[in-house]
Amino acid sequence: MFFFGNSVEIFSLNWWGFILGGLGIFLLGITFLGEGLKKIAGQKLKILIDKFTSNPIKGVFVGALVTVLMQSSSATTAMTIGFVKAGLMSLPQAVGVIMGANIGTTVTSFIIGLNISSYAPFFLLVGSLLYLFGRKQISKHIGEAVFGFGALFFGLYLMETSLKPMAKLPEFINLVSSLESRPLLGVLIGTVGTAAIQSSSAFIGILQGLISSSESFLLVAALPILFGSNIGTTITAVFASFGSSTAAKRASLIHIVFNVTGTIIFMILLKPYSRGIEWFSGIVNADPKMQIALAHIIFNIATTALILPFTYLLVKMATKLIPDSGKDVCIIVDLHELERDVVELAPSTALEIAKKQVINIGNMAIDGVVSLSKYIVEDDIVEHDRVYSLETSIDHIYEKVSDFLNSMRRSVLEERDVILYSQILHVMKDIERISDHSENLVEYFDEAASRGEKVNTSAKEDIIEMLQIAKVMVEKSIKSFEVNDINLAKEVINQDDELDLLNKNYIVKHIERFREGTADQNRFIALVFVDIIANIERIGDHAVNIADAVVDLIENR
Repeated sequence: MFFFGNSVEIFSLNWWGFILGGLGIFLLGITFLGEGLKKIAGQKLKILIDKFTSNPIKGVFVGALVTVLMQSSSATTAMTIGFVKAGLMSLPQAVGVIMGANIGTTVTSFIIGLNISSYAPFFLLVGSLLYLFGRKQISKHIGEAVFGFGALFFGLYLMETSLKPMAKLPEFINLVSSLESRPLLGVLIGTVGTAAIQSSSAFIGILQGLISSSESFLLVAALPILFGSNIGTTITAVFASFGSSTAAKRASLIHIVFNVTGTIIFMILLKPYSRGIEWFSGIVNADPKMQIALAHIIFNIATTALILPFTYLLVKMATKLIPDSGKDVCIIVDLHELERDVVELAPSTALEIAKKQVINIGNMAIDGVVSLSKYIVEDDIVEHDRVYSLETSIDHIYEKVSDFLNSMRRSVLEERDVILYSQILHVMKDIERISDHSENLVEYFDEAASRGEKVNTSAKEDIIEMLQIAKVMVEKSIKSFEVNDINLAKEVINQDDELDLLNKNYIVKHIERFREGTADQNRFIALVFVDIIANIERIGDHAVNIADAVVDLIENR
């Protein structure tokens, strides 16, 4: 083991430096490790959550695997809530993933229990060399993960080395001795400590360091702190749910109930559980660090096994305690038809299924433009969130339909089907771009709000007028695509000139506002106003593209 200051005076500035510096390096190590693994896995993490969570049991396995790769149960939970908000996953499915995330996060404590801190500098060196000099992107990602692995152990070593002198203090010995008879105090310490540093992995790592440094720190006194840490880790989700969707609040509540219930059960069984871990540790020759890791793993697996059968009861309870607000963003997406095997379908039937889903996202895009207009006029945060949720859903369905259509390439298509196939692809892309422009516009207004700026009345009226015309064009284009109405499609094409003329006129008008000095108070809005109306014009252009596709299909029949 490399040496690093056992002679540092306890509670001195240097001592605190080693403690806090070690904690910082430890947290950074977890972040680098998780980011590196996530980049190596790429989009496969989202695909895992998306495709393999059809029921809570599968969700548990997926949640555990994704959390191991991301090294963050909070990140897995946040990703899952995003799917729920977008209507792509039910709350029962999400509950399974969240329970699995609790299991996945125990891997960090198991790694810490391996006692390989002596090799930390070598991991740091190898990781940094791969990251700095790797020619391929995958080499850099591996280097990032390896460096994070080394930083995790190096930070832990700094904390352990500094905590050893404290473990010999009479006051510390008296405290840990009292915890044996006051287990609820241990739960409180674990909860508050984890909530304070916002990382259960880091807090449990500190606990592992303390128990390995002090002969007076018995397992039966450490376990309540461990249980409390599992409650403390839910605080992050609680904070994240403030001002969020009803689904996020319900998932946060279930997360709390899950960990509190597990803690209550294991606190009742504290002494026999402690003796069981010690007995098993004797068989496998596990040191105190690994005992904590084993206790953590068994706690989460057992709690999941006990509570998983009551998933739907938990969802019902959360729904009753946190009812719909009436203003919440709620998007329901049904993609079951896209799960069918294309080979078993007639090409015309498969194309109709794809077209129906494209019409679905077309209506979502219309809703997005409507919500965007309401947000600009009323500054309603619900409409703001709805634009983002719709964009997420549209992107997801776009990928699903693209995969569905791609699987049709092996089918023998008649000439008419080939034209429809091409039309669906082009229309779908234009709809997705319409949604992107709506999101872009919200981002402009978000940035303006963060700078304390507001759009002046004249400019806002111009934006709303253009948005209204663009909305009508999108509505007509989607309807013309749905019913193959060439006259409606031509109306959209003719309306494009009106939108283009407004765009030119409002640029001139904006320049006049510059000259008059009315734009000086809102510099950001003044700079991006032309970009804002250009995005609106592009919405109209994509509506025209959809209309052109309808005209081409009908005229080439």
